Amino acid sequence: MDTVEPPQAGRKASNWLLPALGYSISLASLWWAFARFPLALLGDHLRTMDWWWLAFAVAIELLSFFLDAWRWRELLKPAVEAPYGAAVQSVYACLFANDLLPARAGEAVRCFLLSWKCDIHLPLVITSSVILRVMDGIWVVLFYFATFWVVEGVGAVTSVMVVYAAVVAGLALLLLFALFYKAHAHHYVSNSGWAARFAHFLDEIHKLGNWRELRVVMLSSGLYWAMQIFAVWAVTRADNFYFNFGQMAFLLIVKNVGTMVPTAPAAVGAFQASAIYALRHFFTEAPDAKILAELLFGFLTLPGLVGGAIAVAMAGFNLKDLVRHAQEAHEKHKAEAQAGKP
Repeated sequence: MDTVEPPQAGRKASNWLLPALGYSISLASLWWAFARFPLALLGDHLRTMDWWWLAFAVAIELLSFFLDAWRWRELLKPAVEAPYGAAVQSVYACLFANDLLPARAGEAVRCFLLSWKCDIHLPLVITSSVILRVMDGIWVVLFYFATFWVVEGVGAVTSVMVVYAAVVAGLALLLLFALFYKAHAHHYVSNSGWAARFAHFLDEIHKLGNWRELRVVMLSSGLYWAMQIFAVWAVTRADNFYFNFGQMAFLLIVKNVGTMVPTAPAAVGAFQASAIYALRHFFTEAPDAKILAELLFGFLTLPGLVGGAIAVAMAGFNLKDLVRHAQEAHEKHKAEAQAGKP
């Protein structure tokens, strides 16, 4: 019998290599961020903080996640009616998982939970999440190039953002082509063996191709990012720093791009290093930049962690069961689709 066992070495290597790389980046970033950390000054910052501004920052941060759930639900509307409460629960469960698990595992939890709770085809949920991330990328690029001129000495960051913008533009064009030119997209994938595997994925993309919902979601995504920027600004204002909106947009974008690589839970280390790097461009003294980076990390991570813990408790699941239920739902939808074919 010519049974060929699948190679296990590469699979085993990937099981530890990627997490090891992520944790190495986090540890190196933490070492750089905490080197000569002015611990004595941290108490002074906490004593002089304006807690009303901090409460405003937390409220804006929490509300932005409700908006995130709403735009996700709107994007899915052309294909399926997803309950808003389930979308909110999935978004907060994602935050909780990202804060406790490495490699941004919360993104998978988010999709699995909505698919399971609402009996929605898993590939459709994943497709909608991918489209949202491309829209987020477009707004990151727009906010950066609209505000980067208020920050000095950002040539290296701008070079990175040019590459980032090119990648986002390419993905956006591919998605638009798949959304509105289904027949042509299928023609291209049918002529290439490896790409034919994505024919079903193209069908899921096409289900979401409604201009009205796409416009609404795109505009609400801009508001979502503006709220995120205001939350960052409010935390710095609470610590008696007077930065402008453009500077805070720069900080948030550098932080988000700097934490794109999957690392340790909550992107610890990469978050602080990215924030310090951005703050130093505003001529913030190194001790103040390190303290402010820690305050940003604490007060912008904690609301999502608490809200996510509540969402997970209400959902009553563990990660293993959630993946199993999502896979079962996927197989069910797949069987139904095959049975419905002529």
